[in-house]
Amino acid sequence: MKKVIRRGVGFFDRSILRKVLVSLLAISIVTYAATALVVFTGVRSAMIESDAAALDRLATLKSDRLVAMLQELTIDFTSWASLDVMNELLTGDANGRVNRTLEDLRRVYALPGAIYVFGETGRLVASSEGAEILREAPSIPEHWKIPNGGLVFLDKHNDPLKGRPIIALSIPIMASFIPNYRLGTLVVTYPWRAIEQLLFSPGTGTILLDNNVPPRSLADDRPELAAAASLAASTHTTRVGDIVVGQAPRMTGALAHWQVLTMKSAGPVAPSLWHVANELLMLGGLLALPILGFAQVLSHRLTQPVLDLTRVVSDIADTDRLDARAPVLTADEFGTLAKAFNRMTAGLEKAVQEREQFVRDLESLNQTLEEKVVERTGELEAAIEAQQRLIGDISHEIKSPLARLSVALELARRSPKQLMSKQFDRMETEIEGVSALASELLTLARLDVASASVPFAVINLSELVAQIVADARFESQKRASDLIFEPQGEPLFCLGNSGLLRRAVENVVRNAIFYTADSVPIDIRLEKLGDREMCITIMDRGPGVPEAALVDLFQPFYRVDPARNSQTGGAGLGLSICQRVVTLHGGTVSATNVEPHGLLVSISLPRTESPDEV
Repeated sequence: MKKVIRRGVGFFDRSILRKVLVSLLAISIVTYAATALVVFTGVRSAMIESDAAALDRLATLKSDRLVAMLQELTIDFTSWASLDVMNELLTGDANGRVNRTLEDLRRVYALPGAIYVFGETGRLVASSEGAEILREAPSIPEHWKIPNGGLVFLDKHNDPLKGRPIIALSIPIMASFIPNYRLGTLVVTYPWRAIEQLLFSPGTGTILLDNNVPPRSLADDRPELAAAASLAASTHTTRVGDIVVGQAPRMTGALAHWQVLTMKSAGPVAPSLWHVANELLMLGGLLALPILGFAQVLSHRLTQPVLDLTRVVSDIADTDRLDARAPVLTADEFGTLAKAFNRMTAGLEKAVQEREQFVRDLESLNQTLEEKVVERTGELEAAIEAQQRLIGDISHEIKSPLARLSVALELARRSPKQLMSKQFDRMETEIEGVSALASELLTLARLDVASASVPFAVINLSELVAQIVADARFESQKRASDLIFEPQGEPLFCLGNSGLLRRAVENVVRNAIFYTADSVPIDIRLEKLGDREMCITIMDRGPGVPEAALVDLFQPFYRVDPARNSQTGGAGLGLSICQRVVTLHGGTVSATNVEPHGLLVSISLPRTESPDEV
């Protein structure tokens, strides 16, 4: 008996075809006995799953509709906060433009809720709800207050101003002409009843669930089904008792804790299921006949991909060639296995290539890094040398007046009382010089770090230059007639700091007065260059500057006179301050000699529109 069994097992082990034949026959026999029960339960489950899938799609559609509504409202709401009319909040909306705009927005966008604008102090400034609420001028509710960040979504709550359930969006209103200056807060409300109208539909129950701990129902049109829906959502099932539940995916962003569920009662199982089961049994018997015919074909299709894959694996093991690929002959699991194997070998081949490329890139990066280290070392040495030169210049500039102060003090001690006042006057002059030098140094230091803190505003540059010329004529009345300035065309405006720009232009004008003799004209002009630029030019007919000195003219403590005598041009910081100021305003400054003699200083600045045009 045992020998017979061993022979039978050996008979099946020698052929895949025999194994497939016996396996298929055994499966057919077992299937016949279980088909009726499987079909009965399967079709019923399929019906329920079909209902659940339809309810899932319906819930997803409603969820997408709700998200789309909120996204559209968010986009519109964000654009409303950036409207130019919001700048009227600086005057408390004295002319009512903001209020009229809110009323127009609600009407144009058919917004079912309300729009409120609260000023910087938190008081209500404008509203789409009419004049009655403005007369009360309530403060912004604590629930609507937000920091200086972006848009904030306010979940379901009672309207603090009207008492009805709503959701709301809140965003800070920032001034368009002053960076980071907050004008107030914009709030838009959306009635909860409008959300319910968007979700509810006849024929199916709908629940909007809040999945925070503990979960709660935000809206439902079938309260008796709310408990079953909540249980289905927590257990991730599609059926609770006789209730079929469809679930939309949880929303994202601000609504991440919201989920829409739809539900209805499960229908009865059709009586024809038993008839279907009997027919399937008969069909199973008929299908057993072609099993034998297809066994040979099936065994070949099963074994051939395995043989091909084995051959390719052997080739790779023998030759280390990662470009070998297995043929994909079928679209079944063996075809999927061949594709996965090909992806694996392609990945290995790519990894080897990437490793080789990485080694080459690493070598190149190492060489580039060495070059950059050498470059940065040179820049650091140049910076240290410039710092040492600056310290030497400061030391030289301060040492001379201090020495003269010491001499004047000693002379004052030795001089009779009637001559001491002359020495004191000399000491006062030297002290004023040191003070002026310290002021210039402080200005330079502040300009190096002031790029982010200097307040800018729209400046009428034509008026500013005219005022500078008028001040220069007053200070140097002998040279008043030498200063020539005629405004040309319409006024020109720029965005900047009037104090710093005044200092920059004054330094150049005073240099021109200082370095020219009486009756030598100094021509000052302000002209428009193209659509977005303008230029201030100060041209004198003085001795000019050597060409070799033009490059260093804007360096701190640089003077054309190598003797460094303060009587020949101050501390040498005026033009350096001018360059720093112009650079801070996004412009450029340059100096060139003019024929036959004289110096031309050009200051180019970006031009902006006048406040009336903005």
